[in-house]
Amino acid sequence: MSPRSSDSHPMLAPTRALLHPLWLGSLAVLVLNDHVLKGASILPEAVTGKLSDFAGLIVAPVLLAALLRVTTRRGWLASHVAVGIGFAAIQLSAAAAAGWSAAMEMIGFGWLITRDATDLVALPALLVSAWGLRRAMERRPSSSARRSIEVAAAGTGLLCCAATSPAPGEEFVPDLFTDIYFHNAGADPIVVRVRELSPSVDVDCNVLAENPGALATEPLFGGSQSYRLDPDQNFGLRVGDGGWNEWGTDGDWEEENTGTPRDCNAALLDIDGLPPAVLFWFDGRIPTRNVPGFGAEEGEARGRIELHPSGNPDTLGEYVSPSEEILHLVPAATPPVVGACAPQSDAGRLYWSEPLPTGNWELDTIDRGADGCYAMDLVIRNPVDEILDEARWYLCAPLSHLGFEPGRRIRIESLGAGFGGGSGVLVTTVDGTEQSPVPEREPTLVELQAFRGSTFPAFRGLQVAAVPEFDCGHAVAETCGTVTRATTVSAGGGAFEVTQMQHGDVQTLAGSEGDMTIALAHAEERAVLDPECAEGPDTLGLDLEVVALYIEP
Repeated sequence: MSPRSSDSHPMLAPTRALLHPLWLGSLAVLVLNDHVLKGASILPEAVTGKLSDFAGLIVAPVLLAALLRVTTRRGWLASHVAVGIGFAAIQLSAAAAAGWSAAMEMIGFGWLITRDATDLVALPALLVSAWGLRRAMERRPSSSARRSIEVAAAGTGLLCCAATSPAPGEEFVPDLFTDIYFHNAGADPIVVRVRELSPSVDVDCNVLAENPGALATEPLFGGSQSYRLDPDQNFGLRVGDGGWNEWGTDGDWEEENTGTPRDCNAALLDIDGLPPAVLFWFDGRIPTRNVPGFGAEEGEARGRIELHPSGNPDTLGEYVSPSEEILHLVPAATPPVVGACAPQSDAGRLYWSEPLPTGNWELDTIDRGADGCYAMDLVIRNPVDEILDEARWYLCAPLSHLGFEPGRRIRIESLGAGFGGGSGVLVTTVDGTEQSPVPEREPTLVELQAFRGSTFPAFRGLQVAAVPEFDCGHAVAETCGTVTRATTVSAGGGAFEVTQMQHGDVQTLAGSEGDMTIALAHAEERAVLDPECAEGPDTLGLDLEVVALYIEP
């Protein structure tokens, strides 16, 4: 007769499962993954990051049951539930992770906890352990020789579960898989603060590469990531999948997505005892490789940035790097660019209220405010002069008049986003035409086209072309960190002579059948842009705003 437990099932002996092929195989995967595969670029990091979780959730419950000398099915299942709850708590709670690390420290195992909620995908491995190993524990008691092997397997399993942990009292710093990294070459710990480009920022990498220290300014960067770097410690700025390495506030090693993919990378540095600087590099120019957490890297050290604080609060230290093209000091404040090459302000830009009141209207009143914006009251009347519909519409344009008079009938049309990647509006008088005949007089035809984008749509033969002013260098705008270059605009064609214009110019061109007044509200080329902050189009390239008023006598 086999021994019986109190729950009417055969008595279990968890140590017998320690020699089961499933448990031994899981232990082998745990060892191989933690000590060979991780960081070796043999398998994707997403795979190696989860292999140990699946294997560990098969290895750990058996060890727990063996240590507690579980003999019942209820205790066997409770061991799995306990491991599952503990594993989930560690992944989801910084307090639980810290508590576990402290507990392991007390029994002699310093334990690094890496929290990642996606690791919970490994929880079904507990079912594999609970079901697959139960029958192995119902076998007859082991011989003394077999018992010795089981004890050795248990000890090996315990050591492997803590194999990636440091010795008691020794800080754990993992190896890095990175292209750019810092090395604290000083004698004291330092605080490093790094700010990456905001995800919304769009960059012409070739332009930014001309002078990153001056062109990549603070408004373009997001929140600061701070961490402490001990003497002789290395810190990887980026990892192979494009994420940022960061020591989290709870002491865990985390990865954060950088957001918008770019062909180049930039980071703003604020490091104790060192001058402010900008890191800039193109993707793929520096190889991504394994770097030790402490000490010197074997072989080529491209991408290594040594930090040499001065140790004197009154002076600043220096950066040392074999890749000098990566690091760029932020220059001292310089006088702003003035004249024709200066970045243009957002004052005087074209604006019209939305939604656009498209269709035919009667212009009831029109008033020009002190800010240069026109307020138009629009109405639709029936034959007995009753108002059926009304709207107020605003148009801000650098024109002294719009040519429209109260009582005139006008049609408002949207030019949409199909022209030059921007948007525009066309306003035309329609009284005295087939749409709305007024036989007692022949009114003047008035047409107005306002447009914001990169290419002004042809208007009554008028064409507008913008060319960057290559004699002007790129400059940083006062707000939003936008990097711009001035442009020269030529306007004319058809019945109108060609003229050269600059930002803010208003010119009237005489034609054979009418006059065309052109106002250049804005004109520059943009190479770095945060569309969530800056006015104008949401894309790089020409930022052109033109309004043209045609009056036919």
